[in-house]
Amino acid sequence: MKSWRRSRPFWSGLLIVLAGAELLSIPFTLDALSVAILFGTVGATYLIALVMMIAGVLVWLQPAQRVFLGLVAVLLSMASFVYSNLGGFLIGMSLGLLGGTLAIAWTPVSRPASRLDSLSVRDLPDAARKLVSSETLGRVRHWSRRRPAMSRISAGPEPVDLAAEPQRSPQ
Repeated sequence: MKSWRRSRPFWSGLLIVLAGAELLSIPFTLDALSVAILFGTVGATYLIALVMMIAGVLVWLQPAQRVFLGLVAVLLSMASFVYSNLGGFLIGMSLGLLGGTLAIAWTPVSRPASRLDSLSVRDLPDAARKLVSSETLGRVRHWSRRRPAMSRISAGPEPVDLAAEPQRSPQ
């Protein structure tokens, strides 16, 4: 589970889902479903909250789309200020803004370039011994004895002196 969390923007997705849940909890506690049918703003609250929750889950499932989904979460959080009781009393809006900006800023962990980059301090003496083993030194000595012959590098055809060539007489 820990490696799965580290391979994707987990905390940003969690904050976006929590923001959507918080925005959705206020209309549910007020039992405003009947009002949502009559007034568009309450319906917009439901829509904003559901889309934010879907965006949070998609940040987990599609980390390559994190910038777009983070931008969607930020824009919906700002829209929730108008449509959803000051953004869920500023709590849902704050969670959505924080989660969206974390999703935009997250970058995947890069793999080490070689095995030597992933060594710890305790593994360093063993790695040094393996690197300087007799077999490795034997290969280095053997390679240093076989030097390739230096070949003469030519710069191209010899330059032609135009003044030295005989002039043709006009006929």
